[in-house]
Amino acid sequence: MTITHHPDMSTLMAFSAGTFDEPYAVVIATHLAMSEGGRDIMHRLNAIGGALLDDEQETEMSSGALDRLLAAADQPDLPEQITPSSDVPLPLAPYLPNGLTSAKWKWSGPGVAICDLPTRDESSSRLMLLRVAAGRPVPEHSHGGQELTLILSGAYRDRFGLFGPGDIADHDEDVEHKPIAEMGA
Repeated sequence: MTITHHPDMSTLMAFSAGTFDEPYAVVIATHLAMSEGGRDIMHRLNAIGGALLDDEQETEMSSGALDRLLAAADQPDLPEQITPSSDVPLPLAPYLPNGLTSAKWKWSGPGVAICDLPTRDESSSRLMLLRVAAGRPVPEHSHGGQELTLILSGAYRDRFGLFGPGDIADHDEDVEHKPIAEMGA
């Protein structure tokens, strides 16, 4: 299945600028790992950002700033080596080191289960997996703010089209939809 749904341009710009909290950054990084087209868009945005930075006036750095930056870069916050399972893209691998089969699912309703993945930061955002049985709808809903939904496997359809592996739905509080998991996907 071809990836046809990508994040909004403002979402990609926020990711490029490093302003997302951990859950949002993981979702975007995972989409980019799955989407060559998404990576191409990201490379162009990063080039624009780099050109804008090149035009900025130089500013004197505080004493020891470079040493602090290099010391922080030497401190890994992830395990030395991550070997993703075949069903989990690399950016998501630290959260599911034994693959999707190791996810701790909790029943959320008929044919629906969720799995909250722990993150290291203290944000109010959640990194979670949602598993919906084929043919089951997720109740019509809106969002309390921005919501990113990335399809890892299977597919769903809503008023915005068909979303399959690698596709991402980037919705805000103005969107109401009723996704229905596809049969046989």
